[in-house]
Parts: sequence; C-alpha cells; structure tokens
Amino acid sequence: MQAIVVGVVITVTAMPATGEVTARLGGADVAIATVHAGWAAVVLLALGGLVDVAVARIDPLATRARLVTWIGWSQLSGVAVFLIAQLNGITELTTLVALYALTAGAVMMLALDGALVAPRMAGPDLEPAPAHTPASTHTPAPTPAPTSAHASDAPTAPRGIRGLRRPAALAAVIGIVPWGLIAFAQIGGGIVGDPVGVWTRVVTLVVLALSIAVSFRGWFRPADADAPGILPLLATSALAWGVVAALG
Repeated sequence: MQAIVVGVVITVTAMPATGEVTARLGGADVAIATVHAGWAAVVLLALGGLVDVAVARIDPLATRARLVTWIGWSQLSGVAVFLIAQLNGITELTTLVALYALTAGAVMMLALDGALVAPRMAGPDLEPAPAHTPASTHTPAPTPAPTSAHASDAPTAPRGIRGLRRPAALAAVIGIVPWGLIAFAQIGGGIVGDPVGVWTRVVTLVVLALSIAVSFRGWFRPADADAPGILPLLATSALAWGVVAALG
C-alpha cells in the first residue's frame, strides 16, 4: 500500500532523478547509469511487501521462513544504504557496491547470531528405560556412577557463544563501515561548500538509528533474532518518505 501511495506522489510531483552512477574507466569518470531514488524506494517497499507475503505462506516457525525473511531484508538493507550513500554524494560504482555488500553481509551475520547463540535446544534426549520382563526374576546390578574420566567423555549440550565471539559483534564491526563512509561524504561535502539538504540529513540519521536498533535487538534478544522484526520495515518506510521530502 505504501508503495502505491509513494508512487502516486512521485508521479504527481514529477520528482526528478537523483543523480548518476559513475565508474572510473580509462582514467576518467564515466556515467554509466542514472538512479531515480524515489522509484527505487517504491521498489524497496514493494519488495518488502513481497517478502512478508512469501513468509506468510510458509510456517512462521519453519527454518525456510526465517531464511527467506533474513535474505530478503539483507538485500533490501543493502539497497537502502546504496540509495542513502548516493543521496549523500557518493556516486562511484565500486564504492556503492561495496557499501551494499557490507550492509547485506552484516544483516546475515545477525541471522547467524540468532541461530548460534539462541539455538532451540532441549536437554539431551534420554533413552527409554528397558521394559520390565515379568518372566525374569533376576535383578540387574546397579550401574556404577561414571568416574571423572568417563564423565568427561559424555556428550554435553553445546554452550552458547558469548561476548565478542558472537557473530553479532562481527555484524556491528562490518555494519558500521558504510555509515562511516556516508558520514565522511556528508561532512566532506559541507567542508567544500556543497552540503546535502536538510531532509537528506534527517533521513540518513533516522535510517541509521533504526539500523542501530536492529543491531541492539539482535544483541540483547538473540532468542528473537530469527526474524528482524518491524524495524527494517520502518527503516524502508522512513527512507521512502524521506526521499519524497528531500526531492519532491
């Protein structure tokens, strides 16, 4: 529904394209594509809806549903950062693709964290006791308690990964890199006299805050990290309406 509304607004306001994507070819910067951030945001909203529809057709607790959700939102998050970087003046293709890949990889690391840190483990299965045979009158001797040497060989449930060894820690390290480059471009543009607009700053900060919230949710609530929740949807909505405000 949001995609339709944003599309109507873009059409009515005749929103222009945001800018070119360039590549360094033969020692010169060559424009290879033009991106319309407004329509790109509409596509993001539509794809987010398709991810939700696809998951709704699968058992929500199934592994396949969690995989579809995380893969979908990792790609959407990568494209969102791609667009935000371009709004902030980053146009070089290799840089934009690297920011996309780092963001998508960080989101998938959060998915891995949820699978490893909060596994759905029950205790070790107990073998059923042997059935009592009435014809037998022999009482088996009690099984001796295992010694320390034997106890160390007994299988135990794996312990959770803690602290900085968690994939979520690596996700934070990877995920902060794109935002650092975006901040550099934004601040650098202001220094050389070509600052970005107010709405571009606002949408950048809002999406950054929601991205940090996703990371904190995955860190402090790993049991709920099977799905990113509503926060990525809010970030995509904020990006779409921010683009409309910035360029409309």
